[in-house]
Amino acid sequence: MSTVKKIVNILLSLVLAVLLTVLAYAVSLQFTLFNDSFMLDNMNTCNYITEKKDEITSSLTDLGYASGLEEDFFNGLLDEIMIHEDTEKYIQDYYSGEGSVIDKTAFKQAFNTALDKYIEQKGISADSVSSENREYLIKEAAKIYKQSLELPFFGTLAGRFQNVKKLLPFVIAICAVLSALICVIFVLSTKWKHRAVRHIYYATAATFLTTLVLPIVILLSKKIETFNIASRATYMLFVSCANNIIMCVLACSLFFLIVSVALFLVYKQLYKKAVS
Repeated sequence: MSTVKKIVNILLSLVLAVLLTVLAYAVSLQFTLFNDSFMLDNMNTCNYITEKKDEITSSLTDLGYASGLEEDFFNGLLDEIMIHEDTEKYIQDYYSGEGSVIDKTAFKQAFNTALDKYIEQKGISADSVSSENREYLIKEAAKIYKQSLELPFFGTLAGRFQNVKKLLPFVIAICAVLSALICVIFVLSTKWKHRAVRHIYYATAATFLTTLVLPIVILLSKKIETFNIASRATYMLFVSCANNIIMCVLACSLFFLIVSVALFLVYKQLYKKAVS
């Protein structure tokens, strides 16, 4: 084999490794961070709704103290089903590009109904409660509900998020097609098939390493656990999502390890036939 051809094959192997690495990360992101089902599944896994219910209740209780409401008013006020439905719609609308607004309709109705019941139970005259104060209280409570359910950075990153989300399928398709094309070039460029397999093996082995190093470095650094988020529910969701994204990348890394081992064994067999 000429020196020029060796250099070309090495460069093609390097390009193939880069394409496969980009493909691995793009596929991982496509099925995790840029998938609304992934986000919703992680919410269920880390008990996000239950934790968020407790946080909202605590914030509303503080508001209630300032407004003269007793703590028992908030017992049973929040329904996990309502929080789940509002959160799910919020996530799905965000991922579909329709916006990222929390629907406060159900909460306002529940809060208004709870106020009527509370006034009746306490024997408070309805005329003594001004409509302005009532509207202000409901407005502030709905504001707390909305802000509590909003995920950090969703609003500020909406445009960029949607751009990357739309771009990912094209990145995956281009990387897959170009990778397949390079493999075909390797096979057709030589009559010695073990050489073609060897160069593809080099690329998949390099991809295994590049998709292994970053997740391992992140896990060993323990940066995920030290991320500063005020809300415990949001923090648990962040940790769950981050860890599962890393696991997905490691799964891709394991896949390329298996492919590399398989190609190495094929290479050995073809090499024995070539020299025999």
